[in-house]
Amino acid sequence: GLTLALRMTTDDCRKMTDELSEKASSATKWSLVTEAAVKLVAPLTQIALAHILAPEAFGVVATVTMVTSFADMLSDAGFQKYLIQHEFKDKRSLFRSANVAFLTNLFVSLVLWALVGALNEPLAALVGSDGLGIVLVVACISLPVTALSSIQLALFHRTFAFKELFAVRVVVALVPLVVTVPLALFGLDFWSLVIGAIAGNFVNATVLTVKSDWKPSFFYSLAELKEMISFSAWTLLEQFSIWLTAWMGTFIVGSLLSSYYLGLYKTSISMVNTGMGIITSATTPVLFAELSRRQSDERAFQDAFFRMQEKVALFVVPLGFGIFLYRDFVTCLVLGPQWSEASMMFGLWALSGAVVIPIGYYASEVFRAKGRPRLSFASQVAYLLIMAPATYYAATLDFASFAICSSTLRLVAIAIDVSILKFFIRFPVGRMLAKLAPIFLCSVAMFVAGAFALRIGMPVFLGIIACVIVYALCCWCFPSTRVMLTGLFAKFPGKRRK
Repeated sequence: GLTLALRMTTDDCRKMTDELSEKASSATKWSLVTEAAVKLVAPLTQIALAHILAPEAFGVVATVTMVTSFADMLSDAGFQKYLIQHEFKDKRSLFRSANVAFLTNLFVSLVLWALVGALNEPLAALVGSDGLGIVLVVACISLPVTALSSIQLALFHRTFAFKELFAVRVVVALVPLVVTVPLALFGLDFWSLVIGAIAGNFVNATVLTVKSDWKPSFFYSLAELKEMISFSAWTLLEQFSIWLTAWMGTFIVGSLLSSYYLGLYKTSISMVNTGMGIITSATTPVLFAELSRRQSDERAFQDAFFRMQEKVALFVVPLGFGIFLYRDFVTCLVLGPQWSEASMMFGLWALSGAVVIPIGYYASEVFRAKGRPRLSFASQVAYLLIMAPATYYAATLDFASFAICSSTLRLVAIAIDVSILKFFIRFPVGRMLAKLAPIFLCSVAMFVAGAFALRIGMPVFLGIIACVIVYALCCWCFPSTRVMLTGLFAKFPGKRRK
């Protein structure tokens, strides 16, 4: 009887694991489709605006976004992670916590908006946008709106409801295209970017609320708030450190250089992140949700991590190498000839991203999924202590020095993350690097072939095609990458065996 009971328990666990894997797989597909659609629309908007507006306009908006994103981070207080990770006994408990999180976010966001209104000019001067305090006040209209959408988004992610998010994300992505671009053509300069962002946030919150089962109510519980804060305190510190790391470069360039160079910097990394984000934005939420559900099963946890990491690296790594190789062509094609000075920043950020994304980004997801935000916080602080003084000094020299320094230092962050994974999580780092090694070797071979094509004067489009062929052939030589390519090829219509 005991043997039968154990067998039933094992079978139930295996069934639950299989169901979770199936959900994660389906979620990844829909998330990827969503991000692909969104990221195809977003660059069109960015490209159009880059040809209409001067780099200075993007520099102004970058400083504004730095302030509003900080306020958003404080108002969220880490409640998104709580709603995704915490095990609730039923849907009613989940919705009660969601309501407490929303009302808390709303109150904090209104207080922060009032503070920005009172201190708008000093804040604008602090971030390098003297005389533009009113822009900060207007942009912060989005704060109470995102207080609602952040909670709704967490609930969708918790249930792997990425299929439902498809229409939402596509509609929101179209808002800047139909709002921002016309306003820019009418001469509203940076105001077109600010108004477009506000419109997108309003549409996002409205559509998410309409599609969600949970609707805000007047329920509130201080006891539940206390539990959520105790869970989220370190997550909030972690998010603050991530925000500080992400925006330190913006603060330094805005303070030491000019809005023109700030526009070059932020637009370059934004376009690179948008291109690579088709894959990363689609997989990271799914990975976090799946890993959070597998905390108690280390083997399943690692298998899920490696499976996602390899698939992402297969595309992201060669993409980063390729963008760096053809950085001048890509910059001119995407942004226009007036942005030629940004090509080095554009290429180096993509090249460093080829390493940072599959290793650094996913290491952070392990920290969070394991419920160890302190480790992520420690990693960010250690990196910040090195990055801040180094990039500050580089910016005092010139923009090119800053571009090289800020991109190269991202590799230091990877070394820190890998060390924490190995010594504090006891994660099999050697196995991880071994799985990624074939992909990096194939990417290096592709890079060498592309460099040779450039040297002999081969046309760019032919060179890119040659790079793709060389990379695919190299991947076919390694069993692990060959399996992934075969699996992807089998998904095309008409290629499956009947």
